[in-house]
Amino acid sequence: MSIVDPSAVLLELGLSSSATAEEEVIVQEAVTRASGAIKRFLRYDPAQRVRTEYYPLESIRGGGGQQIWEANSSEAYVRRETEASSSELQVKHTPVRYSDADGNNTIDLRIDYDGRNGARSGSFAAATQKTEGTDFWPNYDGNDSDSIQFCSDGVLRSIGLWPLEPGSVKITYVGGYTDDELAGVDAILDASPIVDAVVQEAVLRAKKALLINSKNGAAGFIAGPLAGERLGDYSYQVDVVSARMFFGGKYDLQPETKNKLQEFVNYGVYL
Repeated sequence: MSIVDPSAVLLELGLSSSATAEEEVIVQEAVTRASGAIKRFLRYDPAQRVRTEYYPLESIRGGGGQQIWEANSSEAYVRRETEASSSELQVKHTPVRYSDADGNNTIDLRIDYDGRNGARSGSFAAATQKTEGTDFWPNYDGNDSDSIQFCSDGVLRSIGLWPLEPGSVKITYVGGYTDDELAGVDAILDASPIVDAVVQEAVLRAKKALLINSKNGAAGFIAGPLAGERLGDYSYQVDVVSARMFFGGKYDLQPETKNKLQEFVNYGVYL
């Protein structure tokens, strides 16, 4: 699922019915780069999918603390609590759903202190699975338009403290916004500022990359942003390889784009 269809950017550029194949390639490239920049700023992909992730993301071990025994049906472990331990774990992709629209893919959370991000054979076996509502629970805000519970901040709370060993917690869950929520037509959750931001940034990138030949027949092409709002006044002939070079390297987001996205950024996932 893509955040934005290139047709939305072509429409903003006034090229929805007249774009050449070369211009469509440029716009697709602009959408791809804008989407990537938005995802990096948000720190996650906002499109809804089933996610499988491992936590903690990095070691938070420290000195001191006390030793605690943990056990499943076949093995026992001793682990050390430290002041860095927490009863809260924040997953990456928000909002977290109890299930998808079909009632499938409920949260599957497993703890294996020697899980090694799933690299060890036999890790995260059925015996390591934890029960939602008993061993852990999300910080649910309410129900979405499909009457499915959602958790906006992605915080999972635990009875006791979460493990410190990186990759010892495996979570499979539904995270992200639906198409209707991203389009701004959902009655409960409105994530349309994310789509608006991608379109805005893609338009800027496309304008920067397009080479413009003014309609008065001036020889040659010049690089730069489109002049004015009526793009129909111009004709285009684009060299795809050369135009892509005008995207440049790292392209930061505009300040107004960052402001628009602030409420959707997942700042806590790496803390």
